[in-house]
Amino acid sequence: MSKITVFSIVCMITLGIFLGFSISDNPYGSKSNTSSSEQSIINPPSVSAAYYTDDFNGANDTTSLKARGYKVYYRGGGPQGLGATWFQGNSAVFSAYEGPATGYVGCNFQVVTGTNNIDSWLVLPRLNVSSGDTISFWNRSTDPGSIIYPDSFRVMYSASGDSTPEGSWVELGRFMAPNGPWTRRAYTAPSSGANARFAIRYAVVNGGPSGNNSDYSGVDYLNVATGTGGGGTCTYSWSAQTSGTTSQLYSVSAVSDMIGWAAGAGPTVVRTTNGGSTWTNATGTGIGAGESIYNIYAWSANDALCTTSPGATNIYKTTNGGTTWTNVFTLAGGFINAIQMVSATEGYAEGDPVGGKWTILKTTNGGLNWARMATEPAQVGSDAGWNNSFLISGTHIWFGTNGTKVYHSPDLGLTWSSGATTGTVNTYAVHFNTTTNGLAGGNAMVKSVDGGTTYTAVTNPGTSGNINGIEGNGTDWWAIRSSAVIYRSTDAGATWTSPYTQTGAVFQDIDFAVVGGCPKGWAVGNSGAIAKMVTTTGVSNYNTEIPGAFELAQNYPNPFNPTTNIKFSIPQSGLAVLKVYDVVGKEVATLVNEVKNAGNYIVGFNASNLPSGTYFYRLEMNNFTETKKMMLIK
Repeated sequence: MSKITVFSIVCMITLGIFLGFSISDNPYGSKSNTSSSEQSIINPPSVSAAYYTDDFNGANDTTSLKARGYKVYYRGGGPQGLGATWFQGNSAVFSAYEGPATGYVGCNFQVVTGTNNIDSWLVLPRLNVSSGDTISFWNRSTDPGSIIYPDSFRVMYSASGDSTPEGSWVELGRFMAPNGPWTRRAYTAPSSGANARFAIRYAVVNGGPSGNNSDYSGVDYLNVATGTGGGGTCTYSWSAQTSGTTSQLYSVSAVSDMIGWAAGAGPTVVRTTNGGSTWTNATGTGIGAGESIYNIYAWSANDALCTTSPGATNIYKTTNGGTTWTNVFTLAGGFINAIQMVSATEGYAEGDPVGGKWTILKTTNGGLNWARMATEPAQVGSDAGWNNSFLISGTHIWFGTNGTKVYHSPDLGLTWSSGATTGTVNTYAVHFNTTTNGLAGGNAMVKSVDGGTTYTAVTNPGTSGNINGIEGNGTDWWAIRSSAVIYRSTDAGATWTSPYTQTGAVFQDIDFAVVGGCPKGWAVGNSGAIAKMVTTTGVSNYNTEIPGAFELAQNYPNPFNPTTNIKFSIPQSGLAVLKVYDVVGKEVATLVNEVKNAGNYIVGFNASNLPSGTYFYRLEMNNFTETKKMMLIK
């Protein structure tokens, strides 16, 4: 229930003199895929900090991968045959990120009998992993960029080292198969395991424009490192955006840091494909007049599902970015609270009880058809649920109620149990960062450390309004109430801060996508209010050695879109200032402005709110000044 610009050569030379760069500097950077010095820059921290590294510069056929301890599976834990979908990289398609041109592991959906709708798993060898350890790798595909394919990568983790995927694995994050150049990804393990495994899961699906698929992808230079070895901590900032509507927004779905959907009263659907710089009307045609949308779930810039009311609850689907919507399911006398896909074909929806049982729907064809599951839990009393209070992680499902309980299924709806949320009758929001650690909230906040079997009271985030939304990643948690404040906790709800307030907003929902190891997303609410959280990889000391001289390295990757990393070394302590300028010398970002001890540092830069073009970054410290160029291409 509801709850470029072109500038003259003279201008460029003048600016170069001002900022101190040489006219011989390469605007695209000095990156060479085979440069040995580049490796120490593009893989922070130093390789010595990584306890597992694979540059894939040798043989990467199935036999060789298995000999190194990898496992390669088809969807559903299928066979590890010699025709598995991970294989030696093909330089005729594209060259490796580093090393020999074929020195990467490739994946092609056509290998398995030429069919689509498969998941191909590259499972790493067993490792002794500690909570907070990070896997990082470089990735690219043959997506031409003009088409957004439904293919996706998902980074998975199992603390128990399951040899067969798709059981109790935890999804650390997902991203769409990117068009080149190579892009670095990093994700953090949420728990420890003496025989743990990471996995890279490539999901190729039918569909997309004209039935096309991104049929070739590659992975290179993989590292697993201690602590935040994947590139430092995440730095957060919030800002208001213009939604283009004054309607009340009930639900938001973050596909990536660039793609987001929001929906609400009216009906109303808005969509962004540029990080929220602009939101456009995606209500289109097909949704009934007067229907309000209480939950929306999207998995690309084109594909989304939503559920509406009043009267009979309907599920609508779009495959063209909201231009048209098709009614794919109707539930008479009920209310569908939320929808979530676990792949581009398989998904689940939860709704209030009808006929004495909770409504649990399943689709196996991308949301075109839905059917109630025979294993729906029985209704207790007058229990009902709440829109958006629904989460699927791996094979686990949780949903909130108005009956002092949260339901949990460990096996995608085959069996169910519930945990008492003593202290809060309503659970308008529920979120688990791992399969064991979660928060639920409504009238008050409660915490579970056993997957939802039991809940205990924790500190409430604020005091005014209902707790409408909870999100998180790793040890970091975010929550909203029906107010203008967004709250954050880094200790599982023991304490909360209020890092952002948007005057006049009344937030109703919040949703994040993990991109490059950091969560990014939006909160939405009344009168079309939208706030975006942008995260960057913060300043991190990646090497304990004291450098002998000042150095400002070329950013990597370069060109970039929209994030890049900058490494600098300082041989003495002092005030370090690192700033970014546009081509006319206007300061557009301050990345560092604080006293730093002697050492080697790396800082992330997110240019999602800047246009394509040439930019300059300059390091100033004591009597040292150096400037370099970088290219943002969107």
